[in-house]
Amino acid sequence: MKKYVYCLLLSWLALPPLFAHQPEIQSPHIPDSSVVAQLMDTTVQLNRPGKLSVVARKTAVPVLLIGLGLTHMDDEGLFEGSRGLRRVVQREYKDYHTPVDDYLYNAPLALTVGLNIAGVKGKHHYAEQALLLGMTHLLNRTITNNLKTITAINRPDGSNNDAFPSAHTSKAFAYATFFHKEYGHRSIWYSIGGYSVATATGALRILNDKHWLSDVLAGAGIGILSAEVVYMVYPKLQQVVARSYLKRQNKMIVMPYYDGGAGGVALVWQLP
Repeated sequence: MKKYVYCLLLSWLALPPLFAHQPEIQSPHIPDSSVVAQLMDTTVQLNRPGKLSVVARKTAVPVLLIGLGLTHMDDEGLFEGSRGLRRVVQREYKDYHTPVDDYLYNAPLALTVGLNIAGVKGKHHYAEQALLLGMTHLLNRTITNNLKTITAINRPDGSNNDAFPSAHTSKAFAYATFFHKEYGHRSIWYSIGGYSVATATGALRILNDKHWLSDVLAGAGIGILSAEVVYMVYPKLQQVVARSYLKRQNKMIVMPYYDGGAGGVALVWQLP
């Protein structure tokens, strides 16, 4: 009988440690909704196919146009591009001439001024638009003029040797891209209008026997690239200028601003 009592007593003493090692029955844990959202977003990003960088997407078309221009430069090119097209133009439009292409490329600028006067707001205030346009024009002219000097390609009509690239076409596409950046978000027809004018300018340069196809293709690419580079650099340039000037004392900052429907030029003088 004592053995049974001892066994029963030992069994009761052993029960607490056994129960202590049993897993607790817990209520199901519902993760925080913000954590779930982050996990879902991460999963989507992992499963999403790789995207091209912003720089690659914005420079793909102009780089392609410049490349096509280079492959057609001062020779038969692909599919007899430059000289083959000139032979067709000379046969079909032998006596064609118009001075319209000397002015047509300025149409996006005239439209920008008109829209500002009419109160149609672009992406930037008109003071910033002027700055962006000036930067685009300067970069475009620098690239175009230097390439003309380096390449020294004869024009189709033999008038001189600064054919490559077409400055008229380059400016036309630079201004069209500027116009697209400022007003394309309002309506696609602004972009279509700007690029149609630029394309017409390039076509007229060929019809007037002033440029080869290679000159026009490269000019279009350089024009688009000039505006794209300026619009990519401008926000970073603003940040750099602001930080560098604010760190110094007794320095004046002059920057365009736009706030609450009013804009102008801000003059800031930081006192010591």
